[in-house]
Amino acid sequence: MTKGEKIMRRIIDTHMHIGDLYGENLNITFKKPLQYIYRPYSDVFEKLGEIGYSEPLVVPDVERHNRLIDASQLHTWECGGFQATVNAMDFSGINYVVNLPILPGSTFDEGLAASKLDSRILNFTCCDFDLPIDEMLRKLKKDIVRGAKGLKLHPIIQDVSPRDERLHAAMELFGDLGLPITSHCGANDYYKMDSPYYKPNKEYGELYYYLELIEKYPDYTFIPAHCGGFSGGEMDELADAVKAHGWKNTYVETSMRSRADIEKMIDLFGEDKVMFGTDFPSASYIYSLECVVQATEHDPELQEKVLYRNAAKLLNI
Repeated sequence: MTKGEKIMRRIIDTHMHIGDLYGENLNITFKKPLQYIYRPYSDVFEKLGEIGYSEPLVVPDVERHNRLIDASQLHTWECGGFQATVNAMDFSGINYVVNLPILPGSTFDEGLAASKLDSRILNFTCCDFDLPIDEMLRKLKKDIVRGAKGLKLHPIIQDVSPRDERLHAAMELFGDLGLPITSHCGANDYYKMDSPYYKPNKEYGELYYYLELIEKYPDYTFIPAHCGGFSGGEMDELADAVKAHGWKNTYVETSMRSRADIEKMIDLFGEDKVMFGTDFPSASYIYSLECVVQATEHDPELQEKVLYRNAAKLLNI
């Protein structure tokens, strides 16, 4: 390969977000990108990317976690709109992204509109828990007809227990149709304690809730986000449960994971069950891709599976 020649890879990002997840700066999807915001904070995501996500994202230090919250929100407002997303995809050679909306901040309809402008954007949908169950399910069925490829759950931001019957009803709709279900995993706050949006419910992200769901619905296709969580040890706990129960339909993705983590992930879950994910716009495509490429550079076929083929098969692309 000559100097400056671009390596052509097929890439699907299975975990990213368009729009404002946090509800504090709504309707950013089709506004001009909010670039060059003065950042009066230490950009935790950038620093973790620079070291290849080799340290845990979530730590007990409250001050450091508050910096993480600031960084996540400002990354969203700078880069979470349609045009900034497309620019990042073009720059990094991304073939498809899976947009994961989270009501009330971002909606399936926003993602659907974005996909009409750029067909590389694929969409999951999410539950409107303000509706009665019957109406919520009718809305989800309509979303499936309009192209929703799976269901996104986020118990912390939506403040709904993973044991809530409404959440289970939505899962049963998608699971019975053979459509994948993903949920945030990780016990972390999304708002600082002085925010009017703060709720003391980060426990809803604990991995044991998700293991309960997989055990209850072992035939459904599940994608525990971030391979189980951000604090350290969740990957091994998830892998142990998958092995002990013989769960065949559990997939994982690489968001915020280091080269060493990804190598371990492939070993624990198998090369057919690992998919590329970023959590863009919080995480950078550049650093996230670098970790996967380094972890799979010895095996081009494996690299193709992780970056593209496993997700393409799951999403029927």
